[in-house]
Amino acid sequence: MPRASIQTARPALRRLPTRPSRVVQAVLQQLLPLVFLGQRLQLQNSTAAQRLVAEFLAQQNGERNLLIAFRHPSPRDPLVLADLFWSCVPRMAGRLGHPLPRRVSLRFLYDRGIPLWAGPVIGWLLQRSGGIAIHRGRLDRPALNQAREALAQGRQALVVAPEGATNNLSGEMAPLEPGVAQLAFWAAEDMARNQDPRSLHVIPVGIRYSWRRPNWTVLDARLQALEQHLGVQAVVPEDRRERLLCIGAALITALEQLERLKANPEQPLADRIENYRLHGLQKAESHFGLRASGTLQERCRRIEQAAWDRIYRENLEQLPPLERSLVDWEAREADLQLTRMRLVEHFTSVSGHYITDQPEFDRFAEMVQLVEEAIGWIEDRPWSGSPCFGPQRVELSVGEAIPVDQRRDDYRRDRRRAVQTLMSELDAELERLMRSTGTTPEIGEPP
Repeated sequence: MPRASIQTARPALRRLPTRPSRVVQAVLQQLLPLVFLGQRLQLQNSTAAQRLVAEFLAQQNGERNLLIAFRHPSPRDPLVLADLFWSCVPRMAGRLGHPLPRRVSLRFLYDRGIPLWAGPVIGWLLQRSGGIAIHRGRLDRPALNQAREALAQGRQALVVAPEGATNNLSGEMAPLEPGVAQLAFWAAEDMARNQDPRSLHVIPVGIRYSWRRPNWTVLDARLQALEQHLGVQAVVPEDRRERLLCIGAALITALEQLERLKANPEQPLADRIENYRLHGLQKAESHFGLRASGTLQERCRRIEQAAWDRIYRENLEQLPPLERSLVDWEAREADLQLTRMRLVEHFTSVSGHYITDQPEFDRFAEMVQLVEEAIGWIEDRPWSGSPCFGPQRVELSVGEAIPVDQRRDDYRRDRRRAVQTLMSELDAELERLMRSTGTTPEIGEPP
């Protein structure tokens, strides 16, 4: 993600309406295979498509409403899921002799900030693909009400990412946000009030990326490039984990110096990273007068929203010159705090345990990419990341459906507990999918 450079306050962010276009979706559907070819990405989704056929048949026949909750390890996930829903599921339905009555239609939640860094073209495409823009750092009632209405009406499946944002790790989940379960119960209550007999299912979808041909020579070259860039000397060249930890230590030392934190080289790297995270968050929260509570993701979203409130302003043209200059000053300071928060976000997934638990190529490669991305963010220029790790595959899997309408009585008795129970089941199922992906051969492939 490129770093913005804000010099002046900007007009207030307007709501981005949902304007689905079948023409745009049809064009994207045709272009996606070319995109995957250019990215050297091989999709393995036949098993997932087969499991989804029955759910979409029931939804289109007026028997069921669907909330699809997917793992979100990569920015490429929306493209992968679009191909699954728009192309693979209908094609699999035809192969199974149960063609879908109509095209798959979706609504999905996406962060209102994406068009700010990805550009207006991406924002336009998200709107035309059925996206509902939501401000993640505050209670965005209009967006939540739109998503709730779409889920209760059931004409389109609603697609959400319970993790809220990418963590760039296929083998480790970020904490899930409980808003997904709350949204499902709201819709179930609306359906009950309207005497709607349909069921409501939450469908867990797992996504896992891996390199098709692990190349340890390339990994060593990438490690060596990082070591040279940071001035790190590899003590034991054969110990890749130790080399990666030394790289991480050099990087966190530089950040500690930037923040004037007292460095302790004897302290475990994980503890130093955690201290840096907390310091960065507390500094930004203090600047904006925010209360330090909730998960790391929730705190980051509040900081982001507070920065936006100072950067994107109402009635800028009506301010007198001095007040306008002060508003511009405040916007620049807010952007600096937002940059600090982004640095913290880049370190949310950097740790030694990820490669210690399973010292496999994919995990090493993901951690190297995270470190490269962090350096690129600090230096405000993309890291080359060469030589390339090679082509990748993405495996999609579908878990057991979690019925929501059957839990309405539990929700009415104890809302908090019902939401927690549903989120626990969803978390467990997504975790199971994450652990089991890669063990089941594709349809038509040898075991």
